[in-house]
Amino acid sequence: MGTLDTQGLVTAFKVNRPLSQNEQRHRLRVGKPCSTTPHYELSLIKLNSTYVECVDKWFSMRGFLAMGGGGLFSALFFIAATMSLFVLVSDHFWPAFIPLLLAIGLFALTVYLFTRDAFTYTHYPIRFNRKNRQVYSFQRDGTVLKAGWGDLYWTIYGHDVTTKDGFIVGHVLAEDKKTVKATIALSLVEVISPVGEQDLKDHFEFFRRYMEEGPGPVLDAIKPVPLIMLPGIYKQRESWAFGWERLTLNMNGWPLVQLLFQVFFLPMSLFRWIVMRTSKIPQWPQWVEDECRIDPDDPWVRDERHAAK
Repeated sequence: MGTLDTQGLVTAFKVNRPLSQNEQRHRLRVGKPCSTTPHYELSLIKLNSTYVECVDKWFSMRGFLAMGGGGLFSALFFIAATMSLFVLVSDHFWPAFIPLLLAIGLFALTVYLFTRDAFTYTHYPIRFNRKNRQVYSFQRDGTVLKAGWGDLYWTIYGHDVTTKDGFIVGHVLAEDKKTVKATIALSLVEVISPVGEQDLKDHFEFFRRYMEEGPGPVLDAIKPVPLIMLPGIYKQRESWAFGWERLTLNMNGWPLVQLLFQVFFLPMSLFRWIVMRTSKIPQWPQWVEDECRIDPDDPWVRDERHAAK
């Protein structure tokens, strides 16, 4: 029986479990290219000769849980509680206590879901240091998971779950090289399909090529696609406009669908704004910054100055 790690919004990754057959079948090797078209998928915070830093799997959908928990479930709680109290007071129908208790349980779920999204961190950065070949992952509890780039077991996760959403993960394995001890998840999420799996490989290839070849070769490889960095989220909270834009980009390439989904994206962007305003900006501990020092004359520094205007 596996236990859970500290990542994830609603549920966490199972750890202390063996690698599945699908995880073994879809393993990605750090020394072997898996794509000729690497792409960063608007996930980069910083890039330089020492490291590249990106956002986590949950960044693109922040606000979703807050809207579902803080909005929909709150409305259901209010309706259920009001009706139950009305029946209790007007008709003295004591069995109405049952739906009232259920409403209280729904309220507890509302608070839980809302606080899994809000009052946390604005994002959970992942940093790939190519000089010391280490990967640093900022955890939900504020700690940092550090693992060797070549020691992580990179694979496509999702074939074993019912949602059919896939993403790239790096597993920290136990000494037996079969038991998962911790998991790092990259930001891109795609439907499990031949096209979706190739998109995931394109995404992983960006970081693989950066770590194996450096910033120059990987930036050359993405051309003619421009490099667009995220707007300084490591030092300031995103604006409402950027949050709305980021949610809308989840349907990138489908303009009609983007338009139709505004009925969800617009209210979700307001909840995302609340989430970001109530959450802390993550700060790497000093020991991580010491291990990731940038040369003062580094010609490959890319940050919010390279964000879209």
